[in-house]
Amino acid sequence: MLQFTVDSSPSTDRVRAWSGWEVAMRKFVRWILVFVLTWAAIPVVAGNIGFLDSERAIKTVREGQRQLQILDEWANQKSDEVEKLQSRVAELTQQLDTQRTIASDEAVGRLENELLNAQRQFEDAGRALKRDFETKQRELLAAVATRIRDLSAEYASANGFDVIFMFESQPLVYVAESAIITDEVIKLYDERFPID
Repeated sequence: MLQFTVDSSPSTDRVRAWSGWEVAMRKFVRWILVFVLTWAAIPVVAGNIGFLDSERAIKTVREGQRQLQILDEWANQKSDEVEKLQSRVAELTQQLDTQRTIASDEAVGRLENELLNAQRQFEDAGRALKRDFETKQRELLAAVATRIRDLSAEYASANGFDVIFMFESQPLVYVAESAIITDEVIKLYDERFPID
């Protein structure tokens, strides 16, 4: 009759601990491999991904160009008003510098107050112009941006894209030319919404 004895010496305990650690490491390596393979397969599963440069599309479609021209004309007209206020500030500054040494304290004080008011008007007009410009830009280009978004979705659906991302909102390292749909959307937009 054979008898087996269990050796409970310290070296046997180390062997058991080592083999347990080895088993755990194998499981961990398998888990990492599964994880890596899963992430590598995601682009295949994700399907066809496209990208749209909506800013370029808005600036390139004929309707967008027309709206930007309207915005530019509006901005030029408004900036002329701001430039008149800036010229007034420069004129008062020069007048104050000239009068400071020869005019009375009362006259210099009046000029300083007038200059201060002109500077405030100029700064207020500059802030108002910036705020009004942003509002006007949104007004003029909102319809174009909405149409571009809708046409992008339509184009993507008709051409087998699963997802379309905007360039502006994605930190991208590389995008293949074949994934960029901007030119196709611009062409589709100009065909669908011609300028009279």
